[in-house]
Amino acid sequence: MADKTVPESDPIVSKSLAPHYVVAVVVLIGTLFWALWDEDFGQRPWKSFQQEWKDRYLAFLVSARSKSSASQSDVENSPQYQTLKAGYESAMRETSPRVREINEKLHDLSAKILAVQNVFTDRRAYVTALTYSIETEASAPSRQRKQRALSQYKQEITSVAFPDGSKQNYNYDQLEETYNDLKNERTKLSAELGEVLKPLNEQKVKLDAFLSDRMVDLTPEQIRGLQSKTEAWDSKIVQINVAEANIVDRCESCHMGIREPVKLSAISMSDKGKKPD
Repeated sequence: MADKTVPESDPIVSKSLAPHYVVAVVVLIGTLFWALWDEDFGQRPWKSFQQEWKDRYLAFLVSARSKSSASQSDVENSPQYQTLKAGYESAMRETSPRVREINEKLHDLSAKILAVQNVFTDRRAYVTALTYSIETEASAPSRQRKQRALSQYKQEITSVAFPDGSKQNYNYDQLEETYNDLKNERTKLSAELGEVLKPLNEQKVKLDAFLSDRMVDLTPEQIRGLQSKTEAWDSKIVQINVAEANIVDRCESCHMGIREPVKLSAISMSDKGKKPD
């Protein structure tokens, strides 16, 4: 028999390994936290650059919008702008009744088209599938039987419930014709709406062009859009990949704002986070 006597120097019996486990756990936890910090912050100095740029750029945009509003107010108070504005408002008054009428008709037509479409789509799918089966059928008797089934199916009457509560019955050909007629009518009304709005749009283009041509910088609305975009922006790697030249450019990860549509300078963005006067 084997000797089962425990040696006197057995480390498992003679002493505890708890201190060693504690040291190992502390080292592992410390390594974990160091790795997380290094992954999120230590190796990513561009995050602090980007956050600093974001804060300064937002403060700059507040100041730029204030100046832009004053510039826009000066342009809008000019006699030329007021003349163009009067022409735009006159065109709006002339076109509004007809535009409203056409939009109401388009709304009604869209509802009718949807009502017909809900029925017609399923019937058309069945007819299409049966037509394909007839075209690919090799047996003449079977093909004739399917053709009779198709003709019979097309003569079946189905009911369409319209938004006004009325109901109308159609066979397949009548349903298809009604569907196409409604869509054609909607197309004609949409084209007419475009023609009615044409003078109004032309006046609007002239008005906007006059304003933009005389603005020194962006309009307040454009700057407001930049503010919204910047506020929603999160730190990230900004990368340009030119596959044809095998070039990857990440310069803009640190050099922020080099393609912004407003003029930036070191002076204009030097006061980080400060409210403009």
